[in-house]
Amino acid sequence: SQIGTEKVQMLNKVKVKNLTANQNMTFTLVSENAADLMAGKLAAKTPIGQALMGHSVGDVVEAKVPAGIIKFEILDITL
Repeated sequence: SQIGTEKVQMLNKVKVKNLTANQNMTFTLVSENAADLMAGKLAAKTPIGQALMGHSVGDVVEAKVPAGIIKFEILDITL
């Protein structure tokens, strides 16, 4: 199947604004085996990855992490 950029899915590079910390971040959503946060590769099964999946540019999502809830605005979705 083809990977699109309409909604966040596996292998997409997602640019987000962390509204809680007011900073931009970029992640590529990958499997747990390929995850490497230092290289910007985020496992799709993490709370942040799960919160982003299926959403579109402009959406604001909330990720429930151990430190609390972090809000992200999706700025861009690319391959």
